[in-house]
Amino acid sequence: MSHPVIGFVGFGEAAQCFARHFSGQGVAGMLVFCEGATNRPPYSPAFRASVAAHGARLVDSLEALAAAADIIVSAVVVATAAGVGQAIAAAARPGALVVDINAATPSAKRLVAEAVAARGGQYVDANLMGAVGLYGPAVPLYCSGSGMARFIATFAPLGLVIEDAGPEAGTAAAVKMLRSVVTKGIEALVMEALTAASAAGVRQEALRGICGPMDATSFSTFVDMCVRTDVLHAERRAVEMDGVIEGLRELGLDPVMTVATAARLRASAALGLRAEFAARGAYTADAVLDAYAARMA
Repeated sequence: MSHPVIGFVGFGEAAQCFARHFSGQGVAGMLVFCEGATNRPPYSPAFRASVAAHGARLVDSLEALAAAADIIVSAVVVATAAGVGQAIAAAARPGALVVDINAATPSAKRLVAEAVAARGGQYVDANLMGAVGLYGPAVPLYCSGSGMARFIATFAPLGLVIEDAGPEAGTAAAVKMLRSVVTKGIEALVMEALTAASAAGVRQEALRGICGPMDATSFSTFVDMCVRTDVLHAERRAVEMDGVIEGLRELGLDPVMTVATAARLRASAALGLRAEFAARGAYTADAVLDAYAARMA
């Protein structure tokens, strides 16, 4: 039984990982089109060889790829994702499935989905919920959109790990976006803290102080604690961070993330909910979040 023709628009780390995996699963006839800063027609011999080694073949235009592909995977840099998505929608054949794995905003993905639907195609808002370099082709994919049934039927048998977030494009992208607030934010905080620790000559000691408490509990427990105590202690913690800001500046660092942390804590305190929750005694993290949302509405 023949497999649908898969075309990749963009051929970075994620596309290469999936193409290599699909080729190993016996998928043939994959196509690639690139028009980025590094690789674009006329392609270099080295890039042609690399694409061939992944089991695919280069084409010289998006129109050529769209004319032949049953499934088009958009895998470009986020700065061009919306424009490329619109171009794919305009070129795709009726009935094509467009799989958008770019880290674009929910609204950008909804606009592309609408353009694809207008051409008689289906769309999947697919989001990599981890690093391809770590997970390989088993990277969890959190997805939504009109083409979910077809996407799962086609790619789950090839070993992709897919979670269905529903039929609406943008739903999955919203979760990915908010997850990125935490994951990229943690990265930035860790780098600011450990850069300062290095400047102070206490890198290993600071690393133990950071990792020890985190290793002793689950991350979900830590998040629950953060939310429940924020409503009570945000103002005091903001004042503490003012002192940390001064200390980091004394070490010669620009405390970008620490300044933002103090501002975020003051924003929580400004909601004026401390007395209400202090009087409750027991409450859940959901109760805090609901109260914050209501106060900010």
